[in-house]
Amino acid sequence: MLSFRQLEIFRSVMVCGSISAAAQQMSIAQPTVTNTIKRLEDVLGVELFERGGGRLTPTRVAQQIFEVVQPSIVSMEQLSLTVKEIAGGRHVKFRLGVSPSVSQALAPRALRFLAEANPGVSLRMDTLSLKQIKDYLLLAEGDCAVTIFPVKDAFLVSQQIAEIALVCLVPIDHPLSQHASLSLADIASEPLIFFHPNTPHGKMLRDTFETLAVQPNIAIETRFAESAINLIYEGFGIAVVDELTSKGVRQTDIKVVPLAGTPRLPVLLHHHKDHGSPRVLNMMRTCLIRAARELDLL
Repeated sequence: MLSFRQLEIFRSVMVCGSISAAAQQMSIAQPTVTNTIKRLEDVLGVELFERGGGRLTPTRVAQQIFEVVQPSIVSMEQLSLTVKEIAGGRHVKFRLGVSPSVSQALAPRALRFLAEANPGVSLRMDTLSLKQIKDYLLLAEGDCAVTIFPVKDAFLVSQQIAEIALVCLVPIDHPLSQHASLSLADIASEPLIFFHPNTPHGKMLRDTFETLAVQPNIAIETRFAESAINLIYEGFGIAVVDELTSKGVRQTDIKVVPLAGTPRLPVLLHHHKDHGSPRVLNMMRTCLIRAARELDLL
């Protein structure tokens, strides 16, 4: 049986890169870290690190385990912080969870409207993966959340704020930047910055290309649409992102081109059916709609 402490120490070693640094970060003795990792390897029956030259190199299995462990521990740390805030009388008054695309322009503007209407209000915006959003609401870490993909649970209520399109991000000196709009067929042969198949963006794009019987030319994969902007600058190609992500493009050397014939995505406000103030939730909804209108999403 694995313990949370074992996974916490494993995660620290992965992040810090060494036994000594992990021990220092967690304020525990180095032998404790060493013994915990050895015990974890014994329980799992696999080698997590290759040892040599005084260094630890994570194995492929360790990397895969880390990808699963990291979000859960981050969520637990956030929950612990919230509990301490409550106990210390410093509880954040309004906490909004957002998926990365929403964090680019829509949520910051809506929160500005909320702050202007409520001087002195304490605000927090938590950018989370879609997998983290459900626990964020069910565990009452946040008051509500905004995503562009559905979050399904019997205890959660969702309201649509707007509907957005997919667009193509193209370097301004690329021939495709001269087009008024593009189709997937137009860009399929271009080097594409694509998304991990386990992400909502990745699954949706793969399904869309498959429906059109078009094979994309994938140059590189990433997990978050926001990373595509920097990958464009490094010459990896062009990217298909949602309209909210494109609102975060401030650089004039990247052109946002509409993408025809692709699904539209709902912008959804979620909250727990038994938690939160109806007045505050309605106010947040009003601010989101106002922000969406100003960003030309409505």
